[in-house]
Amino acid sequence: MTVRDIVQKSWQVTQVHLKKLIWYGAVPAFFTTLVSSVFLAYQYHAFATSTLFTHKDPELADSVRMVWGIVSAYPKASIFLAIVAIIVFGGYTLLPPIFNGALIHALMKIKNYEPISGSLEIGLRRFFPMFEFALISGSFSIITVFTESSFVLRWWGENVFFFALPIFLFIAMVGLIASFLFTYTEFFIVIDNKRVIKSIGESVILVLSNLRKTILIFILMLFISLRVILNVILVLLIPMGVVALAGFLASVFYSIVGHVIIALFGLAALVASSYLMGLFHVFSTAVWVLTYSVLANKEQAPIKDVDIGH
Repeated sequence: MTVRDIVQKSWQVTQVHLKKLIWYGAVPAFFTTLVSSVFLAYQYHAFATSTLFTHKDPELADSVRMVWGIVSAYPKASIFLAIVAIIVFGGYTLLPPIFNGALIHALMKIKNYEPISGSLEIGLRRFFPMFEFALISGSFSIITVFTESSFVLRWWGENVFFFALPIFLFIAMVGLIASFLFTYTEFFIVIDNKRVIKSIGESVILVLSNLRKTILIFILMLFISLRVILNVILVLLIPMGVVALAGFLASVFYSIVGHVIIALFGLAALVASSYLMGLFHVFSTAVWVLTYSVLANKEQAPIKDVDIGH
């Protein structure tokens, strides 16, 4: 099976079974997009109020007093927002390992022309190793490096930042290489039910043994699915557009009407972006499941181009 065959087959699977699989991608994407929007808003506020722009030394006590003042002035609203924040944080941390495991299992069942019933149960059973792997891979991810470097820049200034920049770039490079070597780890965890460390080792061996094929799939995914570019557009531009529109509507309409319109538009944008991100997540996962199946000799029957829905 060629790389082109894998991508075509994956897109067929995505189209035919999207109604059953979209929830495994869209629900985690909803919480991821929401948390990413809050994270970006926080980074913008943190930089805007940092010494880089205000030329004042940052004081944690001022931020604490400001937050406490808001909580004291609006106690009921603060409690409601705290509950919402807990729910969102729980969805952001707990659902992706479960739903990703369920999606991998469901796609493997579809590949073998078997019903996908029981996939959510498998996702629940594989939660702890999937969550453990997410913590390991997330510790050296680009987002983690960006967060740490921005913290150094805001609190310790440009001199310390540029001094530590080679270290951050080295960590980012190591993280990218490690992420590439860990490509098949989740599939060993879900499909073979192996432990995390064993799965990481098996993934490294599988990648190095099939380096050319894995690189080709990776490059082809970048050009065809445009997942990275799409994520940047959805995570950056849509929330920024909502914020810009919020300011415009607040200046045109009455306060209540403006807030209702802003809320509805923001919710619609969030749902639409979550659906699109979920769609591309299903497609990309299908590509890697089929690739893993071929490279790890998990094929049970030749992949056909007909009767894919049966």
